[in-house]
Amino acid sequence: MSDPGVLDPISFGPVNLAHDMASGRVSVRRKKIVYLFRIRRPNGRTIDDMSPGNASYMKTSLAAAIAGAIILVLVILVAHSQMGMTKAFIEGVGSLIVIAGACIALGGLVVLYRSARLARGLPDLFLRLNASRELKAVSSGKPGWGIRVRRLFRRAFGGSHPLVGDMMQVRPLHEIEATLDQSGGLEGLPFMQEMAQFCDQRFRVYRCVDKIFDYGRSYRLRRIKDVVLLAALRCDGTAHGGCQASCYLLWKTAWLRPVDDQVAPGRVTGPSAMPMGSAGRPAQSRYTCQFTQLSAASRPMSRWDLRQDLKPLLSGNLTAAAFCVGMLTRVFSKIDRLRGGTGYPPMSHGNLNRTPLVVYGLGPGDSVRVIGGEGIAATLDATNRNRGLWFDLEMLKHCGQRYRVSNRVERIIDNATGGMVEMKTPCVVLEGVDSSDESLRFWAQHEPLYWREAWLEPEIGMAKQGVAMVQPPAVNRNVQGPAKQ
Repeated sequence: MSDPGVLDPISFGPVNLAHDMASGRVSVRRKKIVYLFRIRRPNGRTIDDMSPGNASYMKTSLAAAIAGAIILVLVILVAHSQMGMTKAFIEGVGSLIVIAGACIALGGLVVLYRSARLARGLPDLFLRLNASRELKAVSSGKPGWGIRVRRLFRRAFGGSHPLVGDMMQVRPLHEIEATLDQSGGLEGLPFMQEMAQFCDQRFRVYRCVDKIFDYGRSYRLRRIKDVVLLAALRCDGTAHGGCQASCYLLWKTAWLRPVDDQVAPGRVTGPSAMPMGSAGRPAQSRYTCQFTQLSAASRPMSRWDLRQDLKPLLSGNLTAAAFCVGMLTRVFSKIDRLRGGTGYPPMSHGNLNRTPLVVYGLGPGDSVRVIGGEGIAATLDATNRNRGLWFDLEMLKHCGQRYRVSNRVERIIDNATGGMVEMKTPCVVLEGVDSSDESLRFWAQHEPLYWREAWLEPEIGMAKQGVAMVQPPAVNRNVQGPAKQ
């Protein structure tokens, strides 16, 4: 059976492009444009997908392509009559402009394709292309050719930096203690009591972390050094008042040592003793954990620092294909928004004064489907929140997909204050659904996304326990900030 989201070949028809773009009638006169993307249904029929967002993408793509073509012709004509340095300068600058226009136009095609898949409820293209970096694939210990190539380059240049898929052994507790300062941390990053149970065990590197998002303070990306995530190792909150945020544990490379890749990972055992100075003693009104200390453990980073884009690719967090799709999408979205478009992904904003409280009583193991973006928008207020919880654009990648509920979240630590927040309206976490890295320049914290039950549809057979319209809280309880939700 053919993929229902396969796109038909691009075909061209007669176009009065200048008039359509000037009058903004591209979406109205689409028969005169070109059906650049037609989604083929399983029965062989095709449907066009010319939403306002797609119309905006097409305008920007065509404008970039035409501008690039015009510049190319002008460069050829002008450079032909010049000589020496002047000719070289014109050709160099012109080539850069033409390449930029081509990248924007190509980004438009990528975005149109992603939008078409989103409309059909198909898996997101970025996630699909980065499937070899998912937790299950990394834990299998079978690196693809991309990781093998990176390891060859590391060996050739005598490097020792970790790569995704490398086997690491957590050092014994006494060795880790020797690296800690009086506050129980290394370079501002605490070693928490929940981490002690993993000492002397082996795990694979899941992500190399070169930057963090400063929750609750600057809300900006900041540089962090020598930190990795180990496969499936999340904080269980036992030493932090039962916090249910399930954050990935951040490991300094000084707390790890590389081991033979052929040795199987060890199993998790019981917790070890922790030094009294370590972060996160229980029964406190204020807690200190890795995420409350992110600002202290990192330093400012310029938004023009291109290393933050390249390091995730070089370390193996991303496949080359996923990196290209992410970069093309980002560049195109910025240009599209400058032109007054929607950018990608498109989403309608909520406009409710009172948002609905939907309770299905979901629990671990329950199977659900994430509803479509328009259905989710109907549950949101003007700030895109439902009862204080922000719906992030990152979550649109999962619309139309089916998952199982991992757990319910009722209490989390406020990263800004360290106080425990009891949620008036619990949310749920879905198995394998984390932040995908794409939205914030390929950051690698892989925080779980929090879902209101109003955004989910239980599988047939589950009874709806109650649906009510309620007034949202006067105080926003969404303490984690937009990127974490």
